[in-house]
Amino acid sequence: MAKIKFESFHSDTIILNPFKGFNEEVQRIEIRKDPLMGNTSVYNSGLKDKVKFFFGECDARLINAMKEESAGSCIFCSDGIGENTPRYPANLVREGRIKVGEAVLFPNLFPVAKYHAVIVLSKAHFLRLSEFSPALIENGLRAAQLFVNSVYSQDPTAQYVAVNANYLFPAGATLVHPHLQMLISPVAFSYHGRLIDASGDYYQRNGSSCFDDLVSEEKKSDSRYAAQKGRWHWLAAFSPMGINEIVGIHEKDSDFGLLSGDDMHDLSYGISKVLGFYESLGHLSFNYSIMSVRNGHSEKGYRCMAKVISRQNLYPNYRNDDYFLQKLLHSELIINLPEELAPGLRKFF
Repeated sequence: MAKIKFESFHSDTIILNPFKGFNEEVQRIEIRKDPLMGNTSVYNSGLKDKVKFFFGECDARLINAMKEESAGSCIFCSDGIGENTPRYPANLVREGRIKVGEAVLFPNLFPVAKYHAVIVLSKAHFLRLSEFSPALIENGLRAAQLFVNSVYSQDPTAQYVAVNANYLFPAGATLVHPHLQMLISPVAFSYHGRLIDASGDYYQRNGSSCFDDLVSEEKKSDSRYAAQKGRWHWLAAFSPMGINEIVGIHEKDSDFGLLSGDDMHDLSYGISKVLGFYESLGHLSFNYSIMSVRNGHSEKGYRCMAKVISRQNLYPNYRNDDYFLQKLLHSELIINLPEELAPGLRKFF
């Protein structure tokens, strides 16, 4: 018997639709439960035809105006980084900042964790999603890994690492310029902590990793499994936490600091392909988080993982794509079924 269960529940609702002469219309609602965490997401096939109502189409003139207006005062453009960004003490980062290719890492002026670094990814002030090349992402992640291991060498309480991306205003970014934010903390942030606890409980009950079992079951069904690149497995989440969620799972390690050079290269490749896929769907804004826990948890079933989601498109007077359903009820709206996302993503690998 499979240890991973993909549960969904269906119900029909009846309305008298004014756009169809108040004739009776039956709509089917599907609620899905995440196989490990129990988070729910909701699907109504009728919403798929109304995707433009929810997301709109990216407005080219608005985007060009945003790029031009923000470029002149951008502190992340190359001339501003040296003058306007802080440095770490030399005992933590010898040169004050870490540079790998075009990527530059430095402390956040307003940290929300014991160690909160910003990583500027590129000299370019604005990138379309297909322009986030594997090399560009890899430089940023390698800078992040160098910082993680420097922190590890000095602080045994630094246990939890999250490398995060907010691209453009709908994703929560305050600056247009492509960048990452990474958090290293002695305390796990809520979802990260719950995920680690749930994976540990699963291991105690079953004697195996929930992540390994999830990958195994998804590969068998092949309906949401997209691709393997090295030791990373990429799939569309059965019950997503965000719109068009794609998950990357490492098949062995829990610790971002211990990933090999090949692992970093393959992770960067995967993220780049997911972003290119999002562009093909008409999106421009995204978030991702790479969630890691310090060495020792791989034996307890945890695996380093990446979650990538698309966000609201940019157009005049756009609405936010998070509302009470996501923020307060902690459920998500499914616009594109995961079983439809995975085949499209495969073409990008």
